[in-house]
Amino acid sequence: MQAQLEIDLGAIAANVDAISRFVRPSKFAAVLKANAYGHGIVEVARALEDRVERFCVYEVGEAAVLREAGIRKPILVMGPIESGELDVAHASDAAITLWDTGTYARRVASVARRRHKNFAIHVKIETGVTRLGLAPDAAPAAIDAYARTRELTLEGAYSHLAAAEELDSDFTLVQLARFQEALRNAPPLTRHIAASAAALLWPQTRLDMVRVGVALYGLWPSPETQARLGDAIPLRPALRWTTRLVSVRDVSPETSVGYGRTYRTTSNARVGVLPIGYAEGIPRALSNRGAVLIGGKRCPIVGRVCMNMTMVDVTSVTSAAPGTPVTLIGRDGEGILSAEDWANWAGTIDYEIVARLPRDVPRVFVT
Repeated sequence: MQAQLEIDLGAIAANVDAISRFVRPSKFAAVLKANAYGHGIVEVARALEDRVERFCVYEVGEAAVLREAGIRKPILVMGPIESGELDVAHASDAAITLWDTGTYARRVASVARRRHKNFAIHVKIETGVTRLGLAPDAAPAAIDAYARTRELTLEGAYSHLAAAEELDSDFTLVQLARFQEALRNAPPLTRHIAASAAALLWPQTRLDMVRVGVALYGLWPSPETQARLGDAIPLRPALRWTTRLVSVRDVSPETSVGYGRTYRTTSNARVGVLPIGYAEGIPRALSNRGAVLIGGKRCPIVGRVCMNMTMVDVTSVTSAAPGTPVTLIGRDGEGILSAEDWANWAGTIDYEIVARLPRDVPRVFVT
């Protein structure tokens, strides 16, 4: 075992409870796409099934995995579905997303008719991300067509917000107005537009249901969100990532480390080697920028992150030796490294850091 992820399901449950109280009376949908943001889709779903209204995933395969694991809660597939996968979606009793009234919508109805059970659908409306969905002015006619199609059960309608993390942006309210106008004459359905940031920062966007992803794992959707609400909502990061040193060597001054010789020691030093690299989830952008914790101390990454190895300066940890534990994300003694720290070093967001953790890294679940 080269590395391990420890997932605190108790922390995730506590985060859901805290956010649920904050957004009441809106219903809570837990977003489990990307392997539950790297935390383990099945185990997280099992921990939350009695706490949430429904689960949201991106791919049909994710819905199928949840059903095979015995999850019975309603599931919404938010991403595009190939025509050949519609039978799998239907067999998984998953609601799917529609933004088409042509050939594809007819195929959806045909699958439901052949399988003798309606397809549950949510309508996607494009309000400002310029991605997927019906134009707001086209939505009323499409919704009417769906409602009149016997094989479809119209459950909900939703959109995505483009700038909910920006507290001084009025575009969130512009999008909300577009969404509400598109649904002004719609039949009763569940309306949802708020993901984590909007659910926390923009009460008027909570509507019937909020879709919470990154925040339920104890990660803040933006520094602005944390600055505004960090004292009001005690989010607990749920993921700890560890490995062990496989080598430690003493090196002299002016010794180059790693490919490209991008780092050279300036004095006598000790260089440790981790048995994981960018193939195992350490961004190459952390080369000569990031750090890990060893014995509670921050040890900088030196040289370029390799595909399967990463070098760190362990000079300050006299006890460092092959087999010594290393913490990449989480607490070690008095030291803490967060996914946000890694995101800052890599020039990205905490979502990407955790979502790209490989599925084959062993996960240990605690409560």
